[in-house]
Order: sequence, then structure tokens, then C-alpha cells
Amino acid sequence: MGLDRKVIVTTSRNKQTMTIFIFQAVLLGAVMILFARRSNRYDLYLSLFAVVWTFAVIVIRIIYGVDHAAFYSSDQGTQIVLLNQFIDEGVSLSLDRIIGGRYIIVAPVWLLNTIGFDALLAFKFFQALSLLFTYRVCSDFIRSQEVRLKLWHVVLFSGPLFIFLSTLGLRDLQIVLCVSYFYLGRVPLLRFVALGVSALLRPHLTVALIFAWLVGQWLKRHPLKQTPVALIAITVAVFVAGGFGFALGGFFKYKNNYVSPKLFTQAAWWRFFANLLGLQFLTFGRDVVKLTVPQLLALRLFFVDTFMIPILFIVTLLNNKLAYSALRIEVFVAFVFFLGLVSQTNFNSSRQNLPFLSIMGVLALLGILQSRKLDAEN
Repeated sequence: MGLDRKVIVTTSRNKQTMTIFIFQAVLLGAVMILFARRSNRYDLYLSLFAVVWTFAVIVIRIIYGVDHAAFYSSDQGTQIVLLNQFIDEGVSLSLDRIIGGRYIIVAPVWLLNTIGFDALLAFKFFQALSLLFTYRVCSDFIRSQEVRLKLWHVVLFSGPLFIFLSTLGLRDLQIVLCVSYFYLGRVPLLRFVALGVSALLRPHLTVALIFAWLVGQWLKRHPLKQTPVALIAITVAVFVAGGFGFALGGFFKYKNNYVSPKLFTQAAWWRFFANLLGLQFLTFGRDVVKLTVPQLLALRLFFVDTFMIPILFIVTLLNNKLAYSALRIEVFVAFVFFLGLVSQTNFNSSRQNLPFLSIMGVLALLGILQSRKLDAEN
């Protein structure tokens, strides 16, 4: 009888916890619906996104229960650990602690958690808000180019991969928002704020953005003449610079012996081209990914933005007659430099490309639409 009573009590508590979680998810989804209202009407994409997000986080919670942090990525567990450290140890003014502890995203989650919201749900909510604002930044920029935004356009800057990641308690979409605003934002001061926030979230990404900006300033004075040949030379040089940047950064930060980066190897360049085409899984072993290559390719058909955006971006990059060709080159330089940095690490996934996918998608879309217009005129 005692054991049966314990089972009944535990089941009752689980149901109560699940009910509270569902209520919180619906409430946060309703908040997102409020953000979907623009110019006295509801944006179709944002409204659908709010509904899909609410449904998805509830389903994940139902399937995985209290262990829903184990779904897809162990980094969600890391976020919870960082939140607990923030609560237990308090705030430190050390820059290493601010960056390593991810204060910029943990602090807002702590506020929601303090008033009773599920911690992981709060992380997911701020991911979702980041996607929402990324969509607004990108769509506003596209509309400013006198382009009537269509629902299929959204696949190129806020598509399936972004929506999926918004249901996870990570930091990726906050980073995407920073990069998108840095390139497309209207307010100069906020663009610098976005750059600063990116430095707190992923410092080496910020280095890549600054490096590319400097290269972009140089190219304004010395425009490329033979674009394809020049781009090949720039790609090699920037990738190598990124690799050495990683080595030097580690040397100065950790005071270890300098280790030359492994750049001119088949593995390094195979990884580069796999990332460039959004096919990172081809570089993984079976110890990392259990699915077969055909299964992974089929999965890519659902997350079509993972490979479609980089490929379309490269296609438009090669045409220097299109508007924003200089910005495309700057974004490409930042992307290649970043790949040079991360090529020296053991970690690789679709998330490595993610910071640049929205800006790449916007520029690819504008390039495609302009090419169609030019073809129609001719």
C-alpha cells in the first residue's frame, strides 16, 4: 500500500508539473503573438511561428518528460548548469566569467525562472524571441529594397532549421540576431551593440566580423577586377588567416606553447567545402552520427535551408554586377575566416554555419530577384 501511494503521489506531481509547463508555454506563445502584430495587423509568418513553437516545446516536454534537456543537444544541459552557477555563485565582474558564464543570456532566463517559469523553457523562449527579431530585421531590410515579401522567401533567412533550433534551449539564435543586425540594422549605435553582444556570446565570431569589415574597407579602395580568380585567392588567404588567428588567440589567452594550425591538409579543406555546402555530416565518423548518409541526406531535404542558403549565396557572390556585391564579399570573408578558426577545433555541425545563414539568405534572395529582373528586361 505504501509503495502504491508513492506511485500515485509521484504520478500526480508529474501531471501537475506538466500542466504548469503547458500553461507557461501557452502564455509565452501568447506573448510571441503580441510581437507578431505589425502595422495594425498580424504577420502571417510570425503568427504561425508562435503557434508551431508553442506546440513543439509542449510535445518535446511530453515525450522526454523532465529530461527534455536531453533532446537533440547536450548543450541544453550546459545552459542549465550555467544558470545554476549564476544562482549559486552570484554575479562576477570578471570578463572571463561574464563570457564563460554566458551572463548575457543566463541573466534574462534567471529573471523568468525567479518568478516560476521552467528554466529550459525560458531559454527556449529567448531563442524564439531572437528568431522573431531576426525575421523582423531581415524582412524590414528586404522590404526597404522595394521587394514584396512572400512566405517562401522566409526559408532563406528564418526557415526550418531556425524554427527547429528555437525549440531548444541554446544560444545560437541570439548569435544569429547579432550578426543579422550588425549587417542589416538601421541604427548605427545598435549595430555596435550587436557586435558587442556577439563578443560576449562568441568572441572568435566577433573577431571574424571585425576582420571582414577591415577587408571590406580595403576592397572599397581596391575593387576586385577578376572576381572568380580573386575570390579563390581571397578564400585561401582568409582561411589561412583564420587558422593562424585561432592559434595565436590560444597562445595569448592560455599562455601555452604556440602550436601551428593544421591548414594545408586534405581534412581541413574537405571540412571547409563540406561546411560551404552545408554538408558537414560528411566529415563525421559513425561514432558521432549514427544515421547513414542516405538518412542524413533525407533529413537535409527537410532542413533545406542548411545547404540551399550557402549554395545560392555563392552563386550570387560570383556576379559582381548585382547590388550589394561588396557586402556579399565582406560576409563571405567573415564566413571563411570563421571557418578557418573553427577548423582547428574538433567540433563541427550545421550550427557552425548558422551565424551567417540569415544574412547570406537575405543577400542571396536579393541577388536572385535582381537577376530575374535583369533577365526579364533583356
